[in-house]
Amino acid sequence: MAYQRYLGDAYLNDAEIQAWCRALAEARPGWVTLTELGPTREGRPILLLTLGKNDGRQDERPGFWLDGGTHAAEWTGVMAALYAVSQWIQRIDEGDGAFTRWLSQHTITVLPNVSPDGYEALIQGAPYLRSTLRPPPEGAARSGLDPCDLDGDGATRWMRWRHPAGPFVQDEETPLFMRPRRLSDSPHDAFFMSFEGELLNWDGARWTSAPTRYGLDLNRNFPAHWAPFSMFGQDGGRYPLSEIESRAVIDAFAARPMLSAGLTNHTYTGALLTQPYRQDSPMKDGDVRLMEALAKEACEGTGYRVIRVCPDFMYDPKRAIVGVWADTMSSVFGVPGYTLELWNPYAYCGVEVPRPAEFFANPDPAVLRAMVSRFSAQPGATSPWRAFDHPQLGPVELGGIDYMRTVRNPPLAELAAECHRGFLVADRLRLALPRVQAQLSTPGEGGGPRLVRLQLENLGCLGSAGLARAEEVGAAPPVSTSLSLGPGLRLVHGAPEQAGHHLDGWGGARGFGAAHPIYPSLPARGHRAVFEWWVEGEGTLTARWRGGRGGQGAATAQIS
Repeated sequence: MAYQRYLGDAYLNDAEIQAWCRALAEARPGWVTLTELGPTREGRPILLLTLGKNDGRQDERPGFWLDGGTHAAEWTGVMAALYAVSQWIQRIDEGDGAFTRWLSQHTITVLPNVSPDGYEALIQGAPYLRSTLRPPPEGAARSGLDPCDLDGDGATRWMRWRHPAGPFVQDEETPLFMRPRRLSDSPHDAFFMSFEGELLNWDGARWTSAPTRYGLDLNRNFPAHWAPFSMFGQDGGRYPLSEIESRAVIDAFAARPMLSAGLTNHTYTGALLTQPYRQDSPMKDGDVRLMEALAKEACEGTGYRVIRVCPDFMYDPKRAIVGVWADTMSSVFGVPGYTLELWNPYAYCGVEVPRPAEFFANPDPAVLRAMVSRFSAQPGATSPWRAFDHPQLGPVELGGIDYMRTVRNPPLAELAAECHRGFLVADRLRLALPRVQAQLSTPGEGGGPRLVRLQLENLGCLGSAGLARAEEVGAAPPVSTSLSLGPGLRLVHGAPEQAGHHLDGWGGARGFGAAHPIYPSLPARGHRAVFEWWVEGEGTLTARWRGGRGGQGAATAQIS
């Protein structure tokens, strides 16, 4: 297929995503390279796109990371990643000089779909699953209701049947909505309710839910604070990076030490999540403040909120959130790593949920009613209750919302706007990368030893290490230089190879209190480093430098 811009006008399947990525790399070889990671259990490649001037020096430049699809049901994150790539490519095609110059000095690495197996299963109508198609442990017995598409309409909706012991009743205002039963409700009006499905290994009596078939939560399988995890029928794997997909992500990120900031796309709630992730977080206060300040700027005008995960986005205040990819970016690699929760179905339905994570465990029925009512007005988003002859339960009713295209992801008519909001966040965060420049001088003239002076200067928002955390754990490339002398020159003073301190970024003033508009001051370390040597003779010399994650290069001078 020929490359065409992705406009947020369709939910693509995995084959279409692969074809699109390959077509882009073939159409724009000067700016795009394609790398295959994986394969997955099902044999699908995990594709990685790198945007940047393709001159063989991409790995020397500061980089920004963007991904989607860690959770297979969160299609919008994948589509938003493709949309962002399209927007950036369009700027190149239209001759945007400022962006082209930026991309000649930086890279953008995009992994559109982290979990292609699970993603494709859900696109094809499989029941909800969290991430991958990792099967249950060998020998595990599953019994109880297993969700599936009973009537073949392409969606796994809801199923209800009347029974006096049921915990639900039909809502008086919105018939499609099943509200929690009250003490005053008649037993005659009571229902049991579940996702539509069949009972596995049924004993003919009990109505229970089967353990989740594909219960792995890939976003609990990363190294940061990993610990055994179980919630909502999901787990974080047997050990950190036990899964092909999480290992591929980590290996790709670690192989690119110049990556300086990252964004991972998810759904839903309309929020950008930032540090800290736990009360005993290893992140220093300065890093937390800096990340929050950058997040707020990135979200301006988008409608997204900025939320600290701890304490404001925790499902259970007593349990730390473990094994998260964005937290791993920050606490393991020392770069600002954010989770963007695209799509706010609450706002779309005209209701407000101040604490989204808490709402999952303790929802307000009035909010749920409003959501079902709003989606009922969306063509094709819901199906009214209709009779169905269940092979085990007998007469039941099927109906409800198309969860994947209402709550978890926006209706198609809303997708393009959501992708654009996500692009704005990514496009602003990329501007935070460090950028180190070098100036080589040889002051003086005439005979005798000559001073050689190399000054490195960070002009970027972030420091040359990314976050202070990177310096603490040794995750960032060092700031260093080496001097090579051509024939006719001799080094008389100064070590040929020298190490320097990391260079502050201008954004650090907000994170570390190095400047205050009322009480202005200068930082203790600063954004510059100076290296000096004394040489004598005549000839050409070369100073090679590395500015941490802010870039690397070489400068030459002629001594005469």
